[in-house]
Amino acid sequence: MKIRLCLLPFLALPLLARDYTLTVLDESTRPMHDVAVSALFGRMNDPRLSSMRTFEGKTDDQGVFRFKASDEMCLERLRASKPGYFEADVTEIHGMGKVPSDLSHLITLPNETKEIPLHYKEVQLRTLKGTLPRKTWVGFDFAIGDIVAPWGRGQTSDIRFWNDGEQIGWIHPEETVERFRKDRDHARLSEAEFNGMYGSFRGITKVSCAQPGDGIMRSPAFWPYCQLKMPALAPAEGYADALEIPYATLPYPSYQDDYVGYYLRVRTKLGPDGRVISAHYAKIQAAIWSGYGAINFRYYYNPVADDRRLVLDRKRNLLQPPPGTEGVELTRYDAYER
Repeated sequence: MKIRLCLLPFLALPLLARDYTLTVLDESTRPMHDVAVSALFGRMNDPRLSSMRTFEGKTDDQGVFRFKASDEMCLERLRASKPGYFEADVTEIHGMGKVPSDLSHLITLPNETKEIPLHYKEVQLRTLKGTLPRKTWVGFDFAIGDIVAPWGRGQTSDIRFWNDGEQIGWIHPEETVERFRKDRDHARLSEAEFNGMYGSFRGITKVSCAQPGDGIMRSPAFWPYCQLKMPALAPAEGYADALEIPYATLPYPSYQDDYVGYYLRVRTKLGPDGRVISAHYAKIQAAIWSGYGAINFRYYYNPVADDRRLVLDRKRNLLQPPPGTEGVELTRYDAYER
């Protein structure tokens, strides 16, 4: 007796598809239709370019672009563009590449705005370099690009910093720190330099504007994926005279902590009734990084009174390095964003 085996054909189970949406808005939060968009997916655990897939199209009347991708795909990049607006390019540094990928995404495209000459500089203040005395109010002059006398060339305190804190431990185990102390490469470091490199600190930086009418405020919007990251016009009102910033900690809490900016109203003149009759405007783009004996920030300053426009023509930085400036310090005058 013969036994016959019935062989069923192999049935490949289809991969589950996930529904994605990308919504594009303008600065007024109105849906933008006919925006050219693309979504780039990579296959998890597969670095080959051939495994990637791109979905392209345009947003509908509700500003939405819909697409599908299988469970095994990971959303790596989103792009959106339309004439008259700054392009958006959302990548891993903005949160792409997560597993599983988020299903809905929102992008704002700011209006393209006429660029103008401004004062720009990336500032680094350091206690070890004598530019950030501890427990002392230190003024910074936006027009000159330096701290005020007696520590620098500045003449007007547009913004002031007070930096203080204490060491509460180490960022490595104590046995590792002791090994570092004996290392030949660390022998050239002073005690303060060694502690600054490997110490864990707790503290706060106070920021204030001393002149009546001057002030600082957090930007109402921030677009990390665009070249222009903050609204083009500084607000006319809503400024506070001070704020406090806790020290940055390690490991860094989140990339989203950098998605913040500040506007400043400085050199204000008030009328007899206390109302602002004239002022200058500036912005600090991205976070003011604060640590023990150190402050970093990037600022843009409009030298024209009552002109609230703050979109830099990168070819016309009005702030030029003083004679003799060399090396890395020169790069602090090269703006790479508007």
